[in-house]
Amino acid sequence: MILHPVLMPVPGGADLPRPERMPAQRLVSARAVDESARLSGLAPRQWPRDADGVPMPSEGIYWSLSHKPAWTAGVVSDGRVGIDLEAIRPRRDTLLFDKVAGADEWALIGDRNWPNFFRLWTANEATLKANSFGIGRLSDCRIAAVHDETHLTTLFEGREWGIEHFYHDDHVAAVTAGVGGVAWHVLQCPGHGV
Repeated sequence: MILHPVLMPVPGGADLPRPERMPAQRLVSARAVDESARLSGLAPRQWPRDADGVPMPSEGIYWSLSHKPAWTAGVVSDGRVGIDLEAIRPRRDTLLFDKVAGADEWALIGDRNWPNFFRLWTANEATLKANSFGIGRLSDCRIAAVHDETHLTTLFEGREWGIEHFYHDDHVAAVTAGVGGVAWHVLQCPGHGV
């Protein structure tokens, strides 16, 4: 199955008042999942979650989403899948570099800078989401190989995961790549003219 990850802007984005921001992000990220299903030729369906809010398969279709103030991402697949999205921006805490990857992993990716940090972070987060885990298991996920600017391999619990990155509007998204390939889509939020 070709993966169709979808990125969609949040109308109003970071300018929304805090109480309105999270509901808007959740709404648009759910639409991104729906659009990924549509692009994959799948019928609309409910996207169930377990008691902890972790996405559960629906009729054999796995799904994942991510949201930030300005953008959201969603993807569906016939196998385990994870997607993550981050705004590429410097942080104050450079100790985060050592939390996201060890020296051997940094040697694979190159310079210790914020774009590479977020590339490593999103790759690990997408892998953990594909395995129904959160960032509490970040130290158990490793970068095994870096193939080029948009492809790398992670290792989690003895299994390798191909990761494909996509860059848009100062954000980086990562998806666990399926065997059929990946076709990224940037769509507008229906009915908002954005």
